[in-house]
Amino acid sequence: MLIQTNDPQLLRISTQLLALFNDSIGKTRGTLIAESKNLIDHFVDNTIVARGLEKLLMDRTTFNTDSPESLIQFRQDLFLFTSKLHQESIQDLETYYQTIEQNFQQDMSHIQNQLYSDLPNNQPVIGFKAFSAERLLHRYNCAQVQGLLLHCSQLILKILNPDTARLRQLFKYIRFHQLLANISKLKEENGFHIQIDGPLNLFIQTKKYGLNLANFFPAILNQKEWQLTAQIKLKKRKNILELSLDHNCDILSHYNQFMAYIPDEITMIQKNFNKKISSWQIQPSETLIPLPGDTWCFPDFTLTNQHKDIFHLELFHAWHSTPLIYRLNQLKSVQSSGLLLGVSKKLLKDPAIKKVIEESKYFRTFGFVFNDMPTVSHIRSVIQIDE
Repeated sequence: MLIQTNDPQLLRISTQLLALFNDSIGKTRGTLIAESKNLIDHFVDNTIVARGLEKLLMDRTTFNTDSPESLIQFRQDLFLFTSKLHQESIQDLETYYQTIEQNFQQDMSHIQNQLYSDLPNNQPVIGFKAFSAERLLHRYNCAQVQGLLLHCSQLILKILNPDTARLRQLFKYIRFHQLLANISKLKEENGFHIQIDGPLNLFIQTKKYGLNLANFFPAILNQKEWQLTAQIKLKKRKNILELSLDHNCDILSHYNQFMAYIPDEITMIQKNFNKKISSWQIQPSETLIPLPGDTWCFPDFTLTNQHKDIFHLELFHAWHSTPLIYRLNQLKSVQSSGLLLGVSKKLLKDPAIKKVIEESKYFRTFGFVFNDMPTVSHIRSVIQIDE
């Protein structure tokens, strides 16, 4: 259930928790949890929401999780020394402690504190990403929706009267999260219809895909006019629920409108390709391309050369079995669309998919199979580059 982001009581507990986390640098995780719990225990109106806010703030907190070599060595030396003391059968606890203090030239209290200083509860806070109390409440509402999308079987998104730059950015987020979408133009309205399979429609890596879909949701919030419908199946509910939201839901996105980050694997493909094949350039795609059946594709890459020849590359990962079959059937009667298809080798473990690929004339000409990510030789083979 969404909360009111202007609720005075919720703003008060948000402000108090933020003040605590803003002042947490140098404190241990255990101390921060204890102080936070004390605040939440006094907020009797809605402790569930308060705990949710605490979880979101913990996610924005950085702890020092390193175990210094000096600490590891100290612990080993201490254990070896105390094992020898046990063999000497020292009965007096005070004498036992004094012997350890003399050997390590430290007070026993300091030795005890140092011994397990790298345990989670003892890890110090080294950073916290601050923001406003109202933003925290918006982030809570966003997380509520994201939690439901982990149990989604299908998501339908309508983008109405789209702004070109914002729409392009939305498709970049779809590609970034490796969500293959069925994209078509709305017939009676100005906009696009986007259908995305949810994790419950998959048979492998459903948790990873579910997280990808949930992490995609904040990108939708940056669109000006949109409608979302998702089919939700919760474990404790027999019936399928429907989640409906639109641009009037009053949830703010915590994503920057324009994503500058490029994943390392994308950068590596670009670097290797542009280094080995000088006559062509490969870049992350920036445009939709039309396909048969009045549908559209937002490919992963666009390849161009000095003669203005253009190819587009669409990648199908291990969980993209349904979109792959749809795409191959869609291209069955197409001689050439300029679209290259890269398919994860993991998909071929399914005999049905392997059969569809083997029977596809289009794939034999414009497709290839890759392991983790496509190589230059894969791309070179389908666009027949000699250099």
